[in-house]
Parts: sequence; structure tokens; C-alpha cells
Amino acid sequence: MMRHAFIALGLLFSNVFGQRAEDFTTALAQAKSNKSDIVVFVHGSDWNRPGEAAAKIWNDPRFLTSVGPGVLLVDLDRKETQTDAEKAAFKKNEGGNPPVRSLPAVALYDADGRLVGSVSGTEEMESAGGLLAATKKLLVTRRERDELWKVADGASAVIKAGKLGQGLDRMNIGLGPKGIYKPVLEAIQKADPEDKSGYAGKYTFSDEALVGLALKSAEAKNYGEAESEFAKWDRNPRLSPTQRQQLQAAKFALYQRWPEKKSEVRPILEKMRDIDPKSELGQAAANYIELLFATKRKKDEPPA
Repeated sequence: MMRHAFIALGLLFSNVFGQRAEDFTTALAQAKSNKSDIVVFVHGSDWNRPGEAAAKIWNDPRFLTSVGPGVLLVDLDRKETQTDAEKAAFKKNEGGNPPVRSLPAVALYDADGRLVGSVSGTEEMESAGGLLAATKKLLVTRRERDELWKVADGASAVIKAGKLGQGLDRMNIGLGPKGIYKPVLEAIQKADPEDKSGYAGKYTFSDEALVGLALKSAEAKNYGEAESEFAKWDRNPRLSPTQRQQLQAAKFALYQRWPEKKSEVRPILEKMRDIDPKSELGQAAANYIELLFATKRKKDEPPA
């Protein structure tokens, strides 16, 4: 009788507070049964010192009580030196090893084991308000995504595609690692075959393909083919700032090789810069403007 009481009490607290899981494989099996979120904390205990400061917060019992009900917590230690036992244990975390840029990091997976988002590195973590605040923001992202997709379930055509696309936008991870959200894209394309919402275009956009088209068209001196394709993408209202910059970069590749369009090179670079001056592409555009047109000014200046 007492044993059943303890089990019931344990289940009660797991629904009220977070719960630690031994590894991602175990957490995923439990998450699928209980429709739980899985939070993965990534650090490197034998080399990443900032991660160990965050680990103290992660391991504090108060983290469990603060993170929210029904959340499963998985600790993923990317140690440089691992014992055979640790290597074997790490394999059970492979499904929840997020593609983060730096450590420490925290990532959220939904009940189906799909990545929802991550916060990586000390700077990002501090900007989010710390480990707990970053975790809670990721949980809000998943809830808001699901609310949008719930609306999509009861809609059709452009509205359905729009809500599905907004859910992808809310996560801001494209189609996810290994294209895990490709079925969402397929649902968008099915609901909106003419892509009136613009979301099918956004999530099939390829800057490499556009640059390749620019170079191929220039080589064949069939410039109009690429220009028409670029105009189609210009009309898509859903492209992200980075995608719009990449579109300008493809135009730059074309117009640099199109004698009649040389005069449009600078406006394209200026647009690419102005979309987001602080981004890598924005700074690259500014550098090209200085390189190409400052040099031209010097050539045009009369000798002293």
C-alpha cells in the first residue's frame, strides 16, 4: 500500500515539476507516452569552464521546480576524454545531440523528438536572461508553434498554408536538422499549390541554386532567364532578411557579367547592405562597394 502511495506521489510531482531522465532515448520514450517536452543541456565538463558554471544552475533542485510541469531534462556532457562506459552511454543521447555552435547550450525537443530550437554559447545564454529564462523561452516557442498548427488543422487553402508557415517561422530553424519538418512543407504545398502564401517558396529557397542560375545564364548570354527568376523571388513577401540579401547576391553575380546592367551593380549592393548592415552579407556588400567604387573614383580623378 505504501509503495503505491510513493508511486502516485512520484507521478504527481513529475506532473507539477520537471523530471530528470537518464538519457535522451529514455526521455523520448517517456515523452511520447506523456506528450512531454524534452530539454537537453549540453556542456563539456572537462574543457568548457563556462558550461560548468551553467551546470550548477542546471543541477540545482530549484531548476526542476522552476522549469514547469511535465518537462523532461537530459544532461549531455560532451567530454573530450570519455571512458568506454561514458562512450556507450553517450550513444543513447545521439538522437538529442543538437547542432549547436558553441557551449554551454540548451535545446528543446518536442514529444516526437523533433528539435524546436536552441540557445548556444555564453553570449546568447546571457542575452536570453540565463539558462532558466532561455529554457522557458524555448518552451513558449513550442507552445506558440503548436497553437498555430492547431488553427491550421481546422483551416484550408491559403489560411492553412499560412498558419503552417507561421509555425515554422516561430521556430526559425528552417526545416530543421535532416529536414525533420519537410512533412510540414509538403502540407503547405498541398494546401496552397500556387503558393499564394509565399511559404512554399520561403522554405524551398536556395541561394546556391540562384547563384548557379546567374552564372549559367551569364555564360550562355541568356541573361533574361535569370532576371525573370529573380523577379519572381522579389515578389515573395515571406523571404527572410538573409534570403533577401542572398537574392541580391545572386543578382550581383549576374549583373557583374552583363555589360548592359553594370550600372545596376551598385544599387544592388547598397540594397544588400541596407537590408541588414550588421550581418555578414551586409558587411560584405559594404566592402564590395568600397572596393569596386572607391577604386573607380581614384581612376576617374584627374592627376594632381
